[in-house]
Amino acid sequence: MHTTHWGGPGEDYRLKKISSVNIDVVSGISGPAPDDAAPVWQTPKARHSFPWFEVIMTTVGTIGLLSMVIFWLSPASSGVASLVKTTLLAAVPLLIVVSFILFIDRWEPEPWKTKVALFLWGAGVATLSSGILNTALKENIILSIGDLQQSNALGATFIAPLVEETLKGLGVLIVVVVRRTNINSLIDGVVYAGFSACGFMFAEDILYFIRVDNPEAGGVLLTFVLRGLFSPFVHAMATSMTGIGLALALLKFKRGWSKTGIVLVFWFFAMVIHFAWNGTSTFLFRYFFLLYAVIGVPAFIVWAVALIIMSRKEAEKIRVGLVPYVRTGWFIPGEVTMATDRRARRAALKWARSGGREAKRAMRSFLINLASLGMDQRLMAKNGPDPARIEADRQMLAEAVDNRREFLRLTSIAEQQQDVTDAVSRLAQAH
Repeated sequence: MHTTHWGGPGEDYRLKKISSVNIDVVSGISGPAPDDAAPVWQTPKARHSFPWFEVIMTTVGTIGLLSMVIFWLSPASSGVASLVKTTLLAAVPLLIVVSFILFIDRWEPEPWKTKVALFLWGAGVATLSSGILNTALKENIILSIGDLQQSNALGATFIAPLVEETLKGLGVLIVVVVRRTNINSLIDGVVYAGFSACGFMFAEDILYFIRVDNPEAGGVLLTFVLRGLFSPFVHAMATSMTGIGLALALLKFKRGWSKTGIVLVFWFFAMVIHFAWNGTSTFLFRYFFLLYAVIGVPAFIVWAVALIIMSRKEAEKIRVGLVPYVRTGWFIPGEVTMATDRRARRAALKWARSGGREAKRAMRSFLINLASLGMDQRLMAKNGPDPARIEADRQMLAEAVDNRREFLRLTSIAEQQQDVTDAVSRLAQAH
């Protein structure tokens, strides 16, 4: 019976030219026994473990931030002490907003390297580019109407929202395209948009504070109160609309025109929020506090409460999504509870701490991987399979198994060491 090797007839011809005798003579390698022959199998794909995308984004953002410090903030003219003071002041609203974003991101936290990259995008690329474009467009308005004060007001109200929301949202768009498997809920879009907005707010606050840093006039205190305490969430609220639109386009819509449409709608909402704040503080300043109390505060409360409710629902989605993994034996119910209950999660991390820092790190990674697997499973159960997510989930599943093996090994060693220590202490007390 004629047999054809895996390479086809051409491979048969080639193998006939290479006899086992020649192999033995040339290299001393003989053919394998039948049981030792290499099987036909699918070789694993290489994993791209090095975060090239985040490194590039971080580098570009850092260069932009340094450029802004050199050319826009002018620390030499304003003084290093002024730069340090205003940076510390800008850190206050930054901590407030970041704390809230991390709170809503607590169940299935996004990778820190991506969040930091987006923060630097907002602080460096978006802020510097916005400064250049806003200035150039404002100069055109000055040439057109010849009124500097009116040009500044028009630029802040109409140009700034368009330019700034576009550039902040552009960083989120890049993440959605390059790291789309990271996004499995609307909260993820809000988190990435929030970090881009935080970076922009931080750099812009420093710029504003330095401009009015005059101890005699007290302008920096007033600006800090208005920007840092009264409106720390304005940028995050506005850009979160773009993040929601991009997440909806990725997760809910199938057709290209519908994806584009939903992104444009929420991008418009982002500009409206920004426009409302700037317009009120520019043209309606005499009614600012009234409008702030009647419109601004209630709008913030609705936004914050809606995000908190969405965040709480993630725990239930994770729990439902992990059911197939429990049924097939990958995880046990107690591990699902650890990933979806705050008290159980804290207890798990505290227990893992007995095995040292590496054990705690492995436990934290294990819980994050469980949450991501649950969210992805829930998403694909509704929208159908996604080959890219399936491949990413296989890697996360393998990593979760490795994480479990690692923290069990380390905690077991720690328990054995503790048993030995206790036994030695008992012997010492007995003698």
